[in-house]
Amino acid sequence: MFRSALWMAALFAAACSGKSPMQPPPPADSPRLACPQPITARSRDGEAMPVPYPDATVVGGQSPWTLVCTPRSSEIFPLGESVVTCRISDSLNRTDSCTFTVTVEPPPRVVATRYVAFGDSMSDGVLGLTRFSVGDPGPAVGYAFKLRTLLADRYTAQSFSMTDEGIAGESITAGVARLPGALGQDNPEVVMLFEGINDLNGGRDAAIPAIVNGLRTMVRTVRSRGMAPFVATFLPQRPGGRRAFAVNSIVPANKQVSGMVAEEGAVLVDLYPVFEGNLDTLIGPDGLHPSEAGYQKIADTFFQAIRDRLEERPAPTSKFSALTLRRK
Repeated sequence: MFRSALWMAALFAAACSGKSPMQPPPPADSPRLACPQPITARSRDGEAMPVPYPDATVVGGQSPWTLVCTPRSSEIFPLGESVVTCRISDSLNRTDSCTFTVTVEPPPRVVATRYVAFGDSMSDGVLGLTRFSVGDPGPAVGYAFKLRTLLADRYTAQSFSMTDEGIAGESITAGVARLPGALGQDNPEVVMLFEGINDLNGGRDAAIPAIVNGLRTMVRTVRSRGMAPFVATFLPQRPGGRRAFAVNSIVPANKQVSGMVAEEGAVLVDLYPVFEGNLDTLIGPDGLHPSEAGYQKIADTFFQAIRDRLEERPAPTSKFSALTLRRK
């Protein structure tokens, strides 16, 4: 009532003065709509999934507004790219629209799902040091158990077999003899070889040729069955540890092991530099075996090697070519 009176008074004054009457205030600017940035989500099982997204932003316009986006937030989106269209209408029926994309990616995949961790106590886990049944990934402290967890967490649409074939105190000669039977029993696609430290601890530099020859035989045995060999380098030993008998032989042994792996076209999993400089936290009190944090580092390093060599690329590689390790 009061505002109307003021308006009438203004009109009357304008008429008396000969000036043009005041115009009503112009309406607000037309609404402008800003959509969210493109959204990418990853499906855990390779199927369509609900994807939430934030509201579009409205600037200007006359309230109340009506905002509709299609498809709506948290609806089921298929694999691939979908376009979301949002439209705004204000009280004066002025409209604006915008679009953005929602992309649902399939989970990554790896071409091998059956793994064996073969070797001595390093493959078995420092807190276990016992023989486990076929299909058992070993004690939770060991790298094989931790590696299976890493694989399952990334490749969520696949199931994994991880067999601990570590035997504490085993020599390279015994490992060479045992390997064919283990491969026949476990039937893996990937064999992770981590063996020879007992020989190195006993013979130091003099044992290196036998260790390298033994690992070479293992690599060839694995390859002859169409399986992929991954070979680990030796860990540094902590000087003064009660089982650190080959502190000065680790580097020369690793150099020869690395050369052999390159010659044979296997995959080198270079653990030494991951541990170097971190012996207090990654090597246990005996100076030889890893701590639990050290076993996690071993698992992480094997996991990265598997991703680099065996994870499917956007243009999928056949299983055969991937498991032959894409020889360079």
